[in-house]
Amino acid sequence: MALNVFSNGLRLVCTEKREKKIACVVLHIAGGTQSEKNYQSGISDYLTKIMLMGTKIHPSADSLLSYAKMNGIVLTPHNSKENITISALCPKESVDVAISLLSEIAFETSFSLEAGDKVRKAQLAQVEMLSESPSYIMNRLLTSTLYSRTGLANPKQGTSITVSRFRALDAKDFLEKVFTPRNTIISVVGDVNQDHIYELVKKYFFDRMKEDEKEYKKLKYVSHVDDFRGTAKGRIKRLNQTRIKIAFPAVSYKDKEKYILEIIKPILLKKIKLSLANANYYFETKVSTKYYANNGNIVFDIVADYEEAEEHVHNFVKSLKNDVKLREITSEEFETEKKVFITNLINMYDNVLESALLSAKTLALTKQTFSESSERLKIEVLTNKDANKLLNKILDFEQMVVIYLGHDIDIDFDKLVSETK
Repeated sequence: MALNVFSNGLRLVCTEKREKKIACVVLHIAGGTQSEKNYQSGISDYLTKIMLMGTKIHPSADSLLSYAKMNGIVLTPHNSKENITISALCPKESVDVAISLLSEIAFETSFSLEAGDKVRKAQLAQVEMLSESPSYIMNRLLTSTLYSRTGLANPKQGTSITVSRFRALDAKDFLEKVFTPRNTIISVVGDVNQDHIYELVKKYFFDRMKEDEKEYKKLKYVSHVDDFRGTAKGRIKRLNQTRIKIAFPAVSYKDKEKYILEIIKPILLKKIKLSLANANYYFETKVSTKYYANNGNIVFDIVADYEEAEEHVHNFVKSLKNDVKLREITSEEFETEKKVFITNLINMYDNVLESALLSAKTLALTKQTFSESSERLKIEVLTNKDANKLLNKILDFEQMVVIYLGHDIDIDFDKLVSETK
């Protein structure tokens, strides 16, 4: 993997994977929903959609995508909390075209009134649909609690009020704010020549950015949320089962301990299922994690019969204490899951799209290049002792967040915490 930093701050990370027939180019722009002001909520998502609606050279979405298809290029836009990306997956012979096409999209999106109206209507319909989605409502409640008054709490799709005001030029203004050299990374993975890629990126990105003499500032990521205090809250909605999220602040993307959480997720689920196996009511549990530049969380997603939801919350928290936190993970359990995790990780690294996205994200968030061998070494040295130490730290019940959606249930947070002492 080679890293080039141009004089204006633009970065190119190129990973040569020999004998790969497919390559990938990713345009990664720091920003995303964390950079939106309240009145702009949803503008990042709006922007990513408009950027594929036509350029000055290919003035419509159909002509732009047809040109991409003619060269075997699959374009995919994506907006997250911390970045905007457009990926171009293509045959290795089309890498030159993919880089020039991403440049065309970045610098020459037409931002026509018609495109803006079309995207706005589609996004409004999506916001309306999501407003009735239990999972969306739960995620909004959780992020607004864990990351209150920070950009990480911003809803990706925005609100009906903010989106209804969007026009194409608003997206253009937002792009000009975030698309600066210091916020931009070009990530290329495939059977390519690094020197050739450098010249292409210099021509299509660096030389075009250099024309503007304004002072470019690098966007800052949301700082670590300190002194967080847990809480319990919910929303009443007529559902057959009650949805519950029990979450804890955890490690960030920068921390190697994130690998521990990924390794032990199956172990945690197994412990919980065994602990609650005798429950005489229906419930289902999943565990998920999120990692941001300076923050992170682990979430237990639960569905339970609404009549037993309150009891289940108490039983579940007791299980977390007695059968997860206090009952240590054995070396055999940890090493077994670690081997499976490494296999899955290698398989992911082998995917050029995943590799290109990962390389850009790692460079953006950690300021270091991604190294498969280095990351694997970090994982290899982890032990069950590291896992137990991390769990003991993360499962701080005074920082626990309990969110529910369904029939009204009475959860006394202080009482819930006192049961864990």
